[in-house]
Amino acid sequence: MSNDEAMYFPSEMNYVIDANSFVMLPLMPDKSVDLILTDVPYDLKQDQKQFLHDQFKRLAKRSVIVFSPPENQWIFSDINEYLFWVKPISTKNTSRRYSRFVEMIFIYHLQDAIWNADRHWSQYTNVFMDLVDNSSKHPFRKPPSLLERLVLNHSLKNDVILDPFCGSAPLLDVCLRTERTFIGFEMNKEYVK
Repeated sequence: MSNDEAMYFPSEMNYVIDANSFVMLPLMPDKSVDLILTDVPYDLKQDQKQFLHDQFKRLAKRSVIVFSPPENQWIFSDINEYLFWVKPISTKNTSRRYSRFVEMIFIYHLQDAIWNADRHWSQYTNVFMDLVDNSSKHPFRKPPSLLERLVLNHSLKNDVILDPFCGSAPLLDVCLRTERTFIGFEMNKEYVK
């Protein structure tokens, strides 16, 4: 990136940046990350989802993977795959309604998409039942085992992976373990490392 470009790209990687993704994403250069893997806030309005969708497609070279609840789905015409994570049964939030035990995972493949097909067939089902780790770091933390499966299936060693809503950053640990580079944004100071 030249000095003339008025864009931002993190100079340091593998830690969580204290930042608002809605502000930071437009400042990043086009095709500056290989994969975006994120769990967006579940209460986004359609215009916010459209903004993020457009930014994700602009920034990523390979694929974009987004976790989403069934009641506010991440539906766009260029989604290539729909996956499902069946969550462990919990009594959380059952005082007034049924619990939701399924989250959807939406994937769209871009020009340089990677599909690592050299793994065991069980890594490629579209229904996952990974258990949440026993971490109490974040109330909506995703299972590191599921994140690792997605990273290994859709990226290569040394790829740059962005999580613009990283929470307690389980993806950071996965990236370090699998030899990927991590960029994460989080506004909650409790989770910024």
